[in-house]
Formats: sequence, C-alpha cells, structure tokens
Amino acid sequence: MVDLDYEAIKEEPISIAEAKEILNPIEEKTVEQKLAFEHAKKFGKLKLEKVKMLKEELNKLENRKLKEDIIVKLIDILPKTENEIKTLFSYSQAQLTDEEMKQVLDIILKYTK
Repeated sequence: MVDLDYEAIKEEPISIAEAKEILNPIEEKTVEQKLAFEHAKKFGKLKLEKVKMLKEELNKLENRKLKEDIIVKLIDILPKTENEIKTLFSYSQAQLTDEEMKQVLDIILKYTK
C-alpha cells in the first residue's frame, strides 16, 4: 500500500521529460503516478539531457517575458512556427516581439533536428 500522506516541499513547473525521470524509479506507483508516467512515456518528445540544455539556453536569453511555466510549455510542445509560439503566449499578459519569437524558435529548432 502506498502512503499518500505527504507535504509538498516546493512547487515548480517541470517538463514531461523531467516528470518521467522523477516517476521512473518509483516501484509502487499510485494510480495517478502510473497515468502520469504513461503520459510522459507517450508524449515526451525530447530526452532529459536535451530538455535541460534547451531550458538552459532559453533561460540564457534573460527575457523576463519567458517565465518558467512558458519555458516548460515551449519544451513540451516544441513549436515549429512563430504562430505556434504566439498561441502559447495568447493566455499570457506578456507578448514577444517578432525578433524575440524568432530567437526562441531558432533555439527550439536546434533541438528538434
């Protein structure tokens, strides 16, 4: 039986690959953990090493509009066009300029080839 009595130490957005890495070593997964792990195996597009490198490179842009939750969404979705990036930002108050979008897209495309 798995003990579900726990306290969150911290909350932060993580990519699908990071979730998979966290869940993988757990032998007795809860139903929720099993579902999350299966989802991560099915929809994770990049290996963890590439995710970390991509996240680091996007953070190096030092663009305050690129908050951690947006960076994680960019990594999980891996947009292929500027319009797809615009869609991700449509729910955010921050909007990227065309030049900023091109920078972000160029970085993402390096990791998807």
